[in-house]
Amino acid sequence: MLQTTESFTNTQANTPTNTKEQTQNGLISYDKSEFEEHLKQTCHEFYDMFELDEYIDSGYKSVVYKGKHINQENKKKYFFMFGESKNVYNYNHKMKLIKKLHHENISEILAFYKINPRVYCSIYEYGKYGNLNTLLQNFLKRKKLPETFVNYLAKPILEALNYMHKLKFIHMNIKEGNIVIDSLLNPKLIDLFSAFSFENYGPNDLVKLPIIGAGSYIPYEILTKKEIEIKYGDKIDIYSLGVTLFNLIFGFYPYGLNNIEENNYEQIKEYLKNAILEFPNAYRLSEKGKHFLKKVLEKDYKERYNIKEALEDPWIKGWDIINEEKENIEIIEKFIIELISDNIYEFNSYIN
Repeated sequence: MLQTTESFTNTQANTPTNTKEQTQNGLISYDKSEFEEHLKQTCHEFYDMFELDEYIDSGYKSVVYKGKHINQENKKKYFFMFGESKNVYNYNHKMKLIKKLHHENISEILAFYKINPRVYCSIYEYGKYGNLNTLLQNFLKRKKLPETFVNYLAKPILEALNYMHKLKFIHMNIKEGNIVIDSLLNPKLIDLFSAFSFENYGPNDLVKLPIIGAGSYIPYEILTKKEIEIKYGDKIDIYSLGVTLFNLIFGFYPYGLNNIEENNYEQIKEYLKNAILEFPNAYRLSEKGKHFLKKVLEKDYKERYNIKEALEDPWIKGWDIINEEKENIEIIEKFIIELISDNIYEFNSYIN
């Protein structure tokens, strides 16, 4: 009989100190060896192919490790995301849907294991720089990114979301921890098990969407409305992406949400009612950047950009030139060097 998550012992080995986002993450206290033992009991093929390596990151009800193939000839690395859900066994149908997604900015899911009724492990292709949290903390060692680089990341993420929306998926959990960066600085979406499929809905159908993940990324309509028309579903991901981009540029959440308990949804809902979007004077942000962030962070979802409007925004179109030169590895390598040295001003011509 499979054990439940309560059977894990409470140990801090191989895990970091808790952060604000991790306060409701029961998995954060579990030792890597315990994950391995449960995988050994329930997923024998895991031990024939993979082994866990170093700890990467933790989010709301998830822990991520880097893993590798036991076969020494296979040099590829993988992300192992351990997630907690009320009913893992409902994910079988979702897994079939997720396998339909093939896009250069969506990380391919290679396998899915049900460890027990509440814990699962999903395996994704590895990104050289980890997710955006690890890129900042481990590689760049800073709390925020230059506008130019954030702008550079925004368009491919939007294109991935546009692809998902056309296939009738809403990601529902866009944030820094769910965007990984490969060796060519391509951003890729992960954690597709949070996605909501609306394949059986018409555009005017009303639907009650679940509240998923960290509260600061959840749009106001999800917190306040019982149901919304499915045709506005793409605006949920647009808002969450807006929060992510704002946080990357300024190092804190929009609307002053850093002062609110991350997963106190009622408190966040009440706070957002009268909150105003403000840009700090101490940081120079282009007028195009301000306009874009205002449009994607509109509390009124009917006034917020949809995916098409976001892709057509002048701030997003600014990087078309460098995207056309993506195959030129020297440009990407130079960009990485300039980014790490915080000296990328010559690239600003792409967004001015």
